[in-house]
Amino acid sequence: MKKTISGIRGIFGVDFNLKDVLRFCNNFSVLIKSGKCVIGNDTRPSGNMIRQTATSALMQNGIDIFDLELSPTPVIFREARKYGGGLVVTSSHNPLEWNGLKFAIQGRGINESELSTVLQDQPLATSKIGRETKITSNYVDEACNIIGEIENSPKVVIDLGGGAAKSIAPSLHEKVGCSVKIINETLQNTSRGPDPTIDELRDLVRTSAYYDVGFAFDLDGDRLVVVKDGIKQSPDVTLGLGVAKAIDLGYKKFVLSIDSSVSIEKYVKENGGQVQRSKVGEANVIDTILKTESNAGGEGSSGGQRLPRRHRRLAQRKIPVRQLFSAVEKFRI
Repeated sequence: MKKTISGIRGIFGVDFNLKDVLRFCNNFSVLIKSGKCVIGNDTRPSGNMIRQTATSALMQNGIDIFDLELSPTPVIFREARKYGGGLVVTSSHNPLEWNGLKFAIQGRGINESELSTVLQDQPLATSKIGRETKITSNYVDEACNIIGEIENSPKVVIDLGGGAAKSIAPSLHEKVGCSVKIINETLQNTSRGPDPTIDELRDLVRTSAYYDVGFAFDLDGDRLVVVKDGIKQSPDVTLGLGVAKAIDLGYKKFVLSIDSSVSIEKYVKENGGQVQRSKVGEANVIDTILKTESNAGGEGSSGGQRLPRRHRRLAQRKIPVRQLFSAVEKFRI
C-alpha cells in the first residue's frame, strides 16, 4: 500500500480493503471542519463499493455527504471548495486492480501534517449521523466561462481510456464549439492502459491524423496527453498549452513543479510572468500557489494544470485554437 499526500493506494483485496477504507475515512473526518464532504469515484470495478463504504464511514462521524457518483478528480476537487471536504475513490493512473482514496480540503490536496492525521487512528468525533445527498456539478459551465468560444469548430478526437472523463470531456468540448469524436469510451473495450503518459496511444495517434487535435485522459481524468498531427506530445506540452491560455487570460505568477520543462519557465518569463518552483506532487504545487499567492501552476510530468479559486469571467470572444498550439514546439523536450 502506498500512503502519500497524493492518496492512499493499493491492490484492492490484497493490501487495500474495505477495513482500510473505514479506518482512513474515519480519521479523515477530523479534518472536515465544515461537516460536509463531496465524494465521487472513477470507473474502476471496485469504485462503487468503496465509495459506498467511505460514505458510511464519514456519515458515522456526522459528516453530510454530497455524492457525485462517477466523476473526474478535477470536478470533485472543485466542488470541495464549496463543501469544505472532498474524497475521490481512485488510484489515478495505476492498473485496474488498484484503487484508493484521494483526500481534499477546501479544494486542495492534503499536506504532510494532514496525511499524518489520516494515518493515525482517531476517536469518533460525534454521535450524530450525517445525511447523504446526490448532486450534480456545473463544472462544464464554469470551464466554458474560462475557455471561451473556439473559432472554426476544430475537429477533436478524445480518447477516454474508459475513464471518468466521459462524464465531462465530450460535453465540454462540444459546448465551446468543437466537433468531437470519442474513442475508447468504455472500460471493457478500451485498447489502451490507464496512464496515457506511458501508453503508446496507437488508436489516438492513428485517428488524430484526420483531426485537428487529440486528447487522452487517465482513469480519473486528471492526466491529459495531447496528440497533434499524429504525434504524441510530452506531458510538458499539455502544461505549456495551459500556461499559454493562462497568460492569455492575464495571469502572471506561476508555480511549476521541479520536473517541469525549463522551456515553460522561459516562455512565462518571455511574456512578462514570474515562476516559482515546487516539489513534485499536486498538493505541493497547490501549497506553493497558496503560499506565494500565485495565479496558476502545474506539473510537467503529468500534464496537470492548476488554476486559482476565482477566475476572471471571459467576454464572449472567439479564441483561435491555432494561437494556443503555436506554442507546441516551444514546450517539446
